[in-house]
Amino acid sequence: LRARQIPFTALDNSAEQVDFVREFGSKIYYGDAARLDILRAAQIEKARVVVLAIDDVEQSLKTAELIRRHYPEIRIVARARNRQHAYRLLDLGIENVHRETFEASLEVSRDVLRALGMREGDVRSTVERFKDYDERRLKEDYPLRSDIEKLKVRARNAAEELEQMFREDATDVASGSAGDAAAAAAPAPRPG
Repeated sequence: LRARQIPFTALDNSAEQVDFVREFGSKIYYGDAARLDILRAAQIEKARVVVLAIDDVEQSLKTAELIRRHYPEIRIVARARNRQHAYRLLDLGIENVHRETFEASLEVSRDVLRALGMREGDVRSTVERFKDYDERRLKEDYPLRSDIEKLKVRARNAAEELEQMFREDATDVASGSAGDAAAAAAPAPRPG
């Protein structure tokens, strides 16, 4: 944002983090974003978007709920610690939810598939198919978020479905060239 000269206000409730970020030339203020008076002092009413990247799940949800209640017109882009946190943010009507380790896990999968000798196009295709599949599953599983047993069954079924999907890909590749078949037979990433 700073590089694009888009003004922003950053808040953090860690004095050490505030001092650290300031040392690198960024504007940041000490304060608890879960407090309405702090948000008002930061002039939240001027904001069009709030980025919610709070490590503590309960504080994150408390802040999201506060913003939703008092400033429903402001878009929230939120980082979620895990799938359950993502579901709880979705419960609050937040549509832009990004799971914290999901993209990093996809990058690790890319590196593993490359290390196993898979061609770059196949790596991209495999990871993108998995990403699309998992993001679709997140939305499809949302109505079941409080039924852990049903979610477990869905996760097992999803793993089998992914394995079948990638087996079919390997068969398609095998009919094209034997070298690619070995790379395509590498284990598929598991839903996370």
